[in-house]
Amino acid sequence: MEMSFYNGKLGAAAQQAKMDVVANNIANVSTAGYKAKTMRFSDLMYHNMEGIDGTETDAKSGSGVKADRTSTSFEKGSINLSSSQTDFSIEGRGFFALQNPQTGERVYTTCGNFVLAEKGESFYLASKDGNFVIGTDDEPIRIKSGSEEVWDPNMQTDKDGNPLGGMAVSIEEAEPAVFDFPKTEGMLSVGDSNFIPVEKNGEPVLVEDAMVTRGSYEGSNVDISKEFTKVIEAQRAYQYSLRMVQTTDEIQNLVNNLRS
Repeated sequence: MEMSFYNGKLGAAAQQAKMDVVANNIANVSTAGYKAKTMRFSDLMYHNMEGIDGTETDAKSGSGVKADRTSTSFEKGSINLSSSQTDFSIEGRGFFALQNPQTGERVYTTCGNFVLAEKGESFYLASKDGNFVIGTDDEPIRIKSGSEEVWDPNMQTDKDGNPLGGMAVSIEEAEPAVFDFPKTEGMLSVGDSNFIPVEKNGEPVLVEDAMVTRGSYEGSNVDISKEFTKVIEAQRAYQYSLRMVQTTDEIQNLVNNLRS
């Protein structure tokens, strides 16, 4: 009988975790480049029950389920048109690479609504959270100011005195690089739309013939109708789990009263 309490409690906790994921998806339905998440469940230990004669039957008894992991859907989101020269979208597979200007660490995203960020006396094409966009030369894209190149006197240079940040280009010439991975499943989500590859994803590969469109950016891939369906499913399952606990409690009270 105590197992019924345990199963009900675990079922309710698992559905609460699912609701948290669904709520986060709904909250990011308008977030550029956001990828919808799905909660995955796993069964806990199960065993075959024994019959009256002590032999094993086909009836199963177990400890319920648990929220195991969250998977990410990398389906393309809607393409939104804009009038900004710093907005880009990718046709087909691929990610933009972003580099942290302080640590040099790179993350990957399909969110291409970029801005201009100032560092010293230079301007860079950057994401809204301040990471620099990597160009086809595998360096952060540095932008000219008007007709003059803007040089950062504090920027590190090579032995010939050339800035390591790459040559400055005009906004019209800026071309973000596109990278892809052998596998995208299991990439770590950092923030709303940035991802870090893990070992099984392999090394990033530059997509030479990538189709990048200026003046548009990829929106969220959340399907709001599917998310509300998941809300109803989770609510029903949560109610049934609590009803299991309530019914078990009523039976326990009835048995205790009979004994007294």
